[in-house]
Amino acid sequence: MDEEQIKKEMIDLLMEKISGGLSEKVVDYGTHPRNYGSLERPDGYAKITGPCGDTMEVFLKIRNDKIDDITYTTDGCMTSHAAGSAVTVMAKGNPVRECIKIKQSTILEHLGGMPEDSEHCALLAATTFHKALRDYAVGKK
Repeated sequence: MDEEQIKKEMIDLLMEKISGGLSEKVVDYGTHPRNYGSLERPDGYAKITGPCGDTMEVFLKIRNDKIDDITYTTDGCMTSHAAGSAVTVMAKGNPVRECIKIKQSTILEHLGGMPEDSEHCALLAATTFHKALRDYAVGKK
């Protein structure tokens, strides 16, 4: 094993220790959130507090039955931010009907997985997103 390989393996081990075994995407989304914030007069909105105590909000702007803009807020930890970011990235620009397929498992897949004790964050993001979609559907009628 040459010096470069040893250095790379040491860095990989260090990153694994630092991130607690989280995927690179979870760390990236969690430390550099996408689409964080609120929207004025959203077409769909939801706020849910999960069993762990984290609260998440999702705001939707929908045009021509597509998610034109989507943002989220949370008072939760890094994995809550990662899940909130993921749901916004997965939904933005897509038809509402397609977005119904976004659920805990697809968020976890998008993020490259999460430790079992953090998977509830993906469930919170999915549930809040679906409640915002329902809010839009009810308001549309």
